[in-house]
Amino acid sequence: MQGEAIFENKDIFPDFPTTGPLAKYRSSATFDWKKLKLIIEDEEALLFRQRIFNFFRDHPYFVRKLEESLTMDQQRHLASKRMLVGFNEHFFGVDQFIQRPDLSYHFVSSLMAFCPSFAIKGNERLYQYVEANENMEIYGAFALTEISHGTNARGVRTTATYDVKSKGFIMNTPDFEAAKCWVGNLGKTCTHAIVYAQLYTPDGKNHGLNAFLVPIRDPKTLLCFPGVRAGDMGEKIGLNGVDNGFVMFDNYLISKDMLLSRTGDVTDDGKFVTPFKDKSKRLGASLGALSGGRVSICGIASTYCTKAITIAIRYSAARRQFGEDSEGNELPVLEYQSQQFRLLPHLASTFALNIFSHWLSVQHGDMFLRTTLGEKLPHVGMEIHALSSACKPFCTWAARDIIQECREACGGHGYLKISRLGDLRNDADANLTYEGENNVLGQQASNWLLNVEKRNAFGEESPLNSADFLQNYRAILQTKFPTNNFSEATSSKIILDSLNWLCAFTLNKTIEKSKKIQKKSSAFDLRNNIQVFHAKTLSICYAQRNVYRVFYDFVNKLPNSSEKEALHDLLVLFGANLMLQNASLFYQGAYFNRSEDIQIFENLITEQLLGKIKNNCIALTDSIAYPDHVINSCLGHSDGNVYKHLKAAFFDNPATFERPQWWETLVHKDKTILNAKL
Repeated sequence: MQGEAIFENKDIFPDFPTTGPLAKYRSSATFDWKKLKLIIEDEEALLFRQRIFNFFRDHPYFVRKLEESLTMDQQRHLASKRMLVGFNEHFFGVDQFIQRPDLSYHFVSSLMAFCPSFAIKGNERLYQYVEANENMEIYGAFALTEISHGTNARGVRTTATYDVKSKGFIMNTPDFEAAKCWVGNLGKTCTHAIVYAQLYTPDGKNHGLNAFLVPIRDPKTLLCFPGVRAGDMGEKIGLNGVDNGFVMFDNYLISKDMLLSRTGDVTDDGKFVTPFKDKSKRLGASLGALSGGRVSICGIASTYCTKAITIAIRYSAARRQFGEDSEGNELPVLEYQSQQFRLLPHLASTFALNIFSHWLSVQHGDMFLRTTLGEKLPHVGMEIHALSSACKPFCTWAARDIIQECREACGGHGYLKISRLGDLRNDADANLTYEGENNVLGQQASNWLLNVEKRNAFGEESPLNSADFLQNYRAILQTKFPTNNFSEATSSKIILDSLNWLCAFTLNKTIEKSKKIQKKSSAFDLRNNIQVFHAKTLSICYAQRNVYRVFYDFVNKLPNSSEKEALHDLLVLFGANLMLQNASLFYQGAYFNRSEDIQIFENLITEQLLGKIKNNCIALTDSIAYPDHVINSCLGHSDGNVYKHLKAAFFDNPATFERPQWWETLVHKDKTILNAKL
């Protein structure tokens, strides 16, 4: 049992103001937000996270002014300083990742610079680079994508040809289209990169994609080695603290030992040896690290959602407009049902994403540790690959929609840079594309589901229970939505059963589509022509079901309490919203038989859940919110004093009341300006 003493930690559990715009909502809560916070995150995680947050609060490199606007180079310089001081504190390294993988996504930018430590694990001959990496003697990057090949990893064209005479690999980039690109930290700062290339032996045989640790720059000068040409890709929409770059190799020789050899190696005389007989399985094992990236992105998406929904809900509780209460005061916009419907389902989704991303990270971390120790877990690995391929798109699309709705729900003030919602939106945007473009990535999950179904092996090949229920999917298809009574139809269990049916229906629909076109199509054309309305929908429904299922299991395993009841309301709201989103599929498959079936969920949301959760939503937000200095928004401060913080941001900015340096342009109307020509 976790100790009560932690509640005395005011950094983690601050005493919020008893007066002010948010006090009424806090006093209306039906549960203890502190207890809920300790349910969502365990004591170790809370203490660890707070240590980081306090460091951010007190260190000059992490103090951010609301009005601050930096150039791209200044952002990168600041990010490098933060990376150095953060790792100097030994907050998070390989050992911590193994022990608490669920916390890794808070350090994604820094971990990118130290990625060789993670990729090299299990390649003992390269361990010196792990130590150098963790001692900040070298800095890393991960290079897979090329200018003309991204998600299609098999199609990359960088080559590594083994040379018997020099006992090394000759790295070569045939042309600019084969340049490695979008590599974080490569543009200016990395010294070593994990590079994926087609491995050729002296007999001319291609042994497929393999990973190499490639020296890029001299660690003492940060100048590229001869034969390496690395450059910067320029300013991006967001995340400009990371110097994304490209690199080309001109017959660049690296040592034979730089091959990451867990999936295959080359003997001194040039023979390729591997423990994998199946080439595709070897490629899957070689690319296994990519699941970790997608798992981390699910966590990153949840942190963006947490910040955005905190800002929007606190602002909505403080912002008053239009109607009046019994005392003649304008009502907070949170009191309007339309605002509640805009935000509260997103609050429920944020809780779901937080809980799911933690669960997925733990599953991946457990697999990482066990495989590093020599266990073979092919089914777990493939299931995590499928889960991350489906849920990374779901989580990042959810974050995109949540942040945008929060921006709009905050009106004009939400458009100010000092609200921070614009920065969140721009930074989150990259998650939709990197580590696999969402629309293409989902095909990995649907392919896995179709292949497992073909082998009738859901029971054996789904040890994490993400698809084991599909072993009897044809029986599930015979079930119908129960409409005998309202409470039964809207229970969290019935929602789970309905989402199970939805997966079964979209799986069967995709199989039937495949059968119709299989005889007259190649394997490629078959996969290509079943995506729209079929395989893509299957992948999305699989993701929705599993995010809900993990949330469902989390809530229902809790002992009865007011905190559990508050979480259960969010679970049902999250599920009811998924039911509404998929209404057409439920009717298409005749799971719903009456027009009133979908209205059950509309009534559940508007007549029961929104009003109840509205009274709890500030306390719910408090239970997941980050400290004010981390959110750093004049609209999302925990005291709710929006206008006080807006005034401070306006008045404290030296440029607010200054005359522009170019004022004479307007006053004197210089003729050289008026007569300017191209």
